[in-house]
Amino acid sequence: MRTYKVESGERTFAVTVEPKHRRHYRAEVKGETLECVCESSDDISMWTIRREGTRTHARARSCGSNRVEICIGGLPFVFTVTPMRIEDIKVQPASAEGLGEIHAIMPGRVTSILVSPGEEVSVGTPLIILEAMKMQNEIVSHKPGRVISIKVHEGDTVKKDDLLVQIR
Repeated sequence: MRTYKVESGERTFAVTVEPKHRRHYRAEVKGETLECVCESSDDISMWTIRREGTRTHARARSCGSNRVEICIGGLPFVFTVTPMRIEDIKVQPASAEGLGEIHAIMPGRVTSILVSPGEEVSVGTPLIILEAMKMQNEIVSHKPGRVISIKVHEGDTVKKDDLLVQIR
């Protein structure tokens, strides 16, 4: 199972794709489950998408640089698709002392805070669980150090790029 960050214009959402059989996939988008079958021919993929008893046909082609054009009912939509990894979480140095800021990579709700101010963390230490589109996303540290401050509380709703944690 893989999770991707999908962006189109101002909208960003997570898509989880799980291979089921050869050419058959299950995808979860915005809390909805889609059953998909892919027929590929060189650079164009033809998809049949089943959802709640309806079928939709789509055509997808790569536009390079993680960009994909998807045509549904003759209407083209262009998306930027990137796998969600530790590297997708923004870490911005804020000062010469090595203060690191960890920001939300997508809008969501903070369901758990896993560290406390003053706690030592290493690279990959889970910091926060952020629920987005009914999926639990573990936000981890990109740098070793001490948690200086936590800028959110459990239950808070955050926007993309909101500051979550500061580490020094």
